[in-house]
Amino acid sequence: MPRHPDFEKIYQAFMWRYCKGETECEEGKQIYYAWLKKLGLDDTKPYQYPQETREKFSWTEPYIQFLKEDEQAKYFKVEALFPLSSMNNNLYTLDELLRGARSLIGKQVNWSHTGELAPEVQIYDAEYEDDCVECVLRVAKGSKALDLIEKGQVLHVSIEADCLRGSELTPDGWTCKGLVFTGLALLTKDVLPGVPLTRIMPVEKLVESFKGITMQKEEKEEKAENKDPKLGSGKEAVTDSTSAEDLHGKAEKVLVAAAKDADVGDYEVLEKIEDLQGKYEALKSEIEQLKKPKEEPKQEPKKEPCKCLLTNEGMWKRFHELRSEGCNKEDAFRLLCIEIIAATSKKSQ
Repeated sequence: MPRHPDFEKIYQAFMWRYCKGETECEEGKQIYYAWLKKLGLDDTKPYQYPQETREKFSWTEPYIQFLKEDEQAKYFKVEALFPLSSMNNNLYTLDELLRGARSLIGKQVNWSHTGELAPEVQIYDAEYEDDCVECVLRVAKGSKALDLIEKGQVLHVSIEADCLRGSELTPDGWTCKGLVFTGLALLTKDVLPGVPLTRIMPVEKLVESFKGITMQKEEKEEKAENKDPKLGSGKEAVTDSTSAEDLHGKAEKVLVAAAKDADVGDYEVLEKIEDLQGKYEALKSEIEQLKKPKEEPKQEPKKEPCKCLLTNEGMWKRFHELRSEGCNKEDAFRLLCIEIIAATSKKSQ
C-alpha cells in the first residue's frame, strides 16, 4: 500500500537527515523503518495514535568526560530540533536555529507540554551543530524522569519557543522569526512528536566515541613518526636518522683531530673540513649506497676499511695511497672521508 501523506513528509525528513544530499539511501531507510517498528506505527495510516545515528556533539568534548563523575545525576545528549517543517506545520530555518540554539540553556523542562514541570531535569548546555539543535540534559538519579528515560518510555522531546518578530506563512509552513527557546518538553510514548527525528541518548556513548577518536589520532601520530607502539626503547635501526647523525659526528671528530696534527701547508684540502657540514646530505646518500649490495667492479677487490683509518697515522697513509692511485687532492679526501665513515660504522656495530 502507498505511504500516507503524513508519513511521506516524515520519510522525506529522514532521507534529508541521513542521505547527505541524495534523494534516498539505505541508511535513511533502515533508520526510518526501525523508528516505525519501535513506536508500533503503520505508515499507510494517518500520523496519530490507536517513531539513530550520528554521534556528533563535538562542542561538548572539553568537558563531557567529566560529567560521569557527577554522583548525583546522569546526563543525556538530545537532538532537539532541525531546520525543517514539523508535523505541526511550523517551519524552522537554519538562520533562526543558529541564533536561538544557546537560548535553550537553563530553560524549564516539563512533561508533554503540560503544566507539570520536571525540576529534576536541567538543560545543562546547548549548541547548533550538524544541522541540529543539540543539548545536554542533567537528570537527577532516583527521579521519575530518569526511570522513564532508561525504561524507554521517553523517546522524544519537543521544544517550546517564542517568535519575537512574529511568524510568516510560507508554502512550507509558518516560519518563526526572532526564535527564542522558552522550554523543552519530555514526550512520553502516548504523545506523538511534532518532529520525529528528535531523540535522547546516554552521554556514555558519546564519551566512548570521543575515546575512539582520540585513540585513532594517537595511532596516526605514531605511524607518522614511524613508531611501533609494541616496541620498547630497543636498539634503533641502522637507517634511523639519529644513528646517521651520530655516525657523521664520529667521523668528523676523527678528521678534526687529524687536521690539528697535520701540516696544513702541505695539504691544502684540509681547509675544506668545514664544508663537511654543508655536504651532509650528499654524504648521507653515499652512506646509504654503501649499505646496499652492489656488483663489484672487475678489478682487484678493495681492502676492507680497517680500524687503522681511525688513527692519525693510518688516515694519512691511506690518503697518500689514494693520491698514488691517481686521485687528485679533493677526490682523495672525499674517498678518505667515506672510508673513515664506513670504518666508524663497522666499529660501532
